[in-house]
Amino acid sequence: MMLAKLETLADYTRRLQEDPAEVKALCQDVLIRVTGFFRDPGTFKGLAETVFPRLLEGRSPKDAIRVWVPGCSTGEEVYSLAICLLEFLGDQAEAIPIQLFGTDVNEAVIEKARSGVYVENIGADVGPDRLRRFFTKVDGKYQVDRPIRSRCIFARQNLITDPPFSNLD
Repeated sequence: MMLAKLETLADYTRRLQEDPAEVKALCQDVLIRVTGFFRDPGTFKGLAETVFPRLLEGRSPKDAIRVWVPGCSTGEEVYSLAICLLEFLGDQAEAIPIQLFGTDVNEAVIEKARSGVYVENIGADVGPDRLRRFFTKVDGKYQVDRPIRSRCIFARQNLITDPPFSNLD
């Protein structure tokens, strides 16, 4: 309201009714975009030590590992999960089908996630070894390598109106 120099909620409501661009801007402001590579290191440690070993128990090597990240924003957590899982699987990674699904209500962030291109300062979160193994430097930015991106599917999804995926780990 302040940016539009409107004084009352009624004035802003009228603005929203008359200006579709303002509605889009409001939606972008309301959506939470807190994300980052390996944002909670303890969680990724727990995945590698506890969750991933259980996922493999009794699983045929032909059975795909399918993981869904709702509210994925720009994709850093999806790619972090993929990297963590590939590191855990080691030499077995090529033999086991892996599919990671990232969904978000915001199409703009989904497009960024699909591109897999991130600013250079991700090195602080990713670390030099992972940067070398899983990223390629492109025009001063880092892009997630194709073998990782090909395992990650990003789609627009509104959790309020669209049902969740099925057959997930």
